[in-house]
Amino acid sequence: MSLFSKVVDFGIKDDLSDSIKTKIRLGNILNLALIIIISFYALISGLVIPEVLPYCLYGLIAYTIILGTSYFGLNILSRFLMSIMPALVIGMLHAVIMQQEDMVFKEIYAFQIVGSLIAFSLFDYKRVQLWLPAFIIAILPILYIYDLNNYFGITFDNSTFQQAWIRITVLFGAFFLGGFLFIFLQRLNQKEFNKAQELTNQFAEENKRATEKEKELGESLEKLEKAQIEEKKRAWATKGLAEIGSILRGEEDLKVLTDKIITFVVKYLEANQGALFLLENESDEDLQLNLKSAYAFNRKKHLDRKMKPGEGLVGQCYLEKNYIYLTEVPENYITITSGLGDANPRAILITPMIVNEEVYGIFEIASFKTFEQYQIDFMLEMGENIAMQLNSLKNNEKTKQLLVEMQEQSQQLHSQEEEMRQNMEELQATQEQQERLERELRAELNEVQKDKESLERQLEQKEELIKKLQNE
Repeated sequence: MSLFSKVVDFGIKDDLSDSIKTKIRLGNILNLALIIIISFYALISGLVIPEVLPYCLYGLIAYTIILGTSYFGLNILSRFLMSIMPALVIGMLHAVIMQQEDMVFKEIYAFQIVGSLIAFSLFDYKRVQLWLPAFIIAILPILYIYDLNNYFGITFDNSTFQQAWIRITVLFGAFFLGGFLFIFLQRLNQKEFNKAQELTNQFAEENKRATEKEKELGESLEKLEKAQIEEKKRAWATKGLAEIGSILRGEEDLKVLTDKIITFVVKYLEANQGALFLLENESDEDLQLNLKSAYAFNRKKHLDRKMKPGEGLVGQCYLEKNYIYLTEVPENYITITSGLGDANPRAILITPMIVNEEVYGIFEIASFKTFEQYQIDFMLEMGENIAMQLNSLKNNEKTKQLLVEMQEQSQQLHSQEEEMRQNMEELQATQEQQERLERELRAELNEVQKDKESLERQLEQKEELIKKLQNE
């Protein structure tokens, strides 16, 4: 960093605003410029008008002191002194150069006027307590130039200042200082404008990003809310399925089980009435949906306990194997009775209990409140679980029935085996008796044969004897 840059940055601190930093730099640059100008005038004075030289040196010392206050960080004091010192120094030189009853030098007067405007460059217009006193002090030498002239009372030949080049030099200094202030103010204003424009653009961009962020945040919040709502719905359904599962596992008696199921369903849905129909059939041609359990259920005219497939909405639900949801309930369909009287429900939900494309039963729920889709989905999933349990109970009943039948058949078979055993024993006894009788008969036949043979021998002997007798 060059020496000039270091001097320009005297008094600059990081915690200061950009506007204050700019004004401090302006004061330091202006101070350096005035030091150069006053040094130039001191050189000219030393060569041309030695009487003015001490006052030029006084001004040089004053500007140096101001630069020192800036170096030590006293930026407000430095800028305040910088606002008043040029007008005071130029006013003092003007009063010294003027002789008694001389008219003011217009060029120096212009220099004074320009110097009195420095306060407006070094302080923000809002800091009235700083720029207003500085401006008042700066214009005092202009207002009291003749009084200052009388105070100094220096007599010398000032004809040199009548020369054109001297006046032009002074006027050039005034123009230089004025132009410097004008250009600086223009650049400062442009810089502030650019900064304001940049801030505006930045604000607009930030506002746009904030709007986008707000939109994204709103969408995220909306998604989060939806996710939370969906999670609550899933949690609600999961809890309901767990509770109905506990009910299904804890009861085997069908009547008690159906009562618990319909009571739970109506309360969990925050409905008002409910009925549970189960499919029963004595034969494939005699299918019926029988009302097994009801909760605060009241049909006008009569309470149907049995329905054929296709009969009414319950029967239609059985045939279609899909839920039926009504929000416009017929007048004479169902009424909800309370302490305030009877009223039609706002919604009727009829859902099947299906597993493996086979319907095991139907739910019919009535409510003053409408049902949401997640509740309908819950009913369908719960119906499937109940159908599986009913199917299991049905299979268990079939198994029990088969076991009973097998036991009865086993008993019958055992009885038949016993009877056959007895018959075999009787048959065996009969066979043994027949064999004994056959042996006795054979023995008798043998005896008869023996007797026959004995008689035949006797006859032969008698015949032989008769023949002998005849021969004799």
